[in-house]
Amino acid sequence: MIVIYTADVEKAPEEFSAGCLSLKMEQAFLSKIDSETVQEEIREKLEHRLPLSDDELMKLIILPLTYKGKEKKKQAVKEAVELAKKIVDKEEKTFVLSGILVFADKIIDSETAKYIKEVVRMTQVAELLLEEGRKEGLILSGKIFRVVRECSDLTNERIAEEVGCSVEEVESTRKIFDI
Repeated sequence: MIVIYTADVEKAPEEFSAGCLSLKMEQAFLSKIDSETVQEEIREKLEHRLPLSDDELMKLIILPLTYKGKEKKKQAVKEAVELAKKIVDKEEKTFVLSGILVFADKIIDSETAKYIKEVVRMTQVAELLLEEGRKEGLILSGKIFRVVRECSDLTNERIAEEVGCSVEEVESTRKIFDI
């Protein structure tokens, strides 16, 4: 059995015996993790929009538990959530935020839990809106492309008027498709 101890626990018995039952535990003491270094390494990668490894994602999830004392842990939860919000990959972001919520459930208040859940929801809503925007952009580009192919001597202003978009959108589409 693996037992993970928060930073508040620095040592514990390796074996638990209750009559005929004896458990030998594999122990992991989070007090041995250099919280500040881990946080800074993750912050650096996220500021440069670099992906986090699986190991770094897990470290971000447990980061709040590597601090001693309830108040420091609460502050670390907020900082970890702010870092997680910077993760580019939506699935990884949701995984980390959900992981923080589960692992830190004993140290966060209901307001912080509600905030984390809202961030997860907003991540999912943003993804839906982004996908919808991509579809609309493709449809608009298709309309512009069709109008230009049908009558290549039209001005960008006239195309914008006919399609119902801005001149900038026409110029951008023409540049992308070299038309």
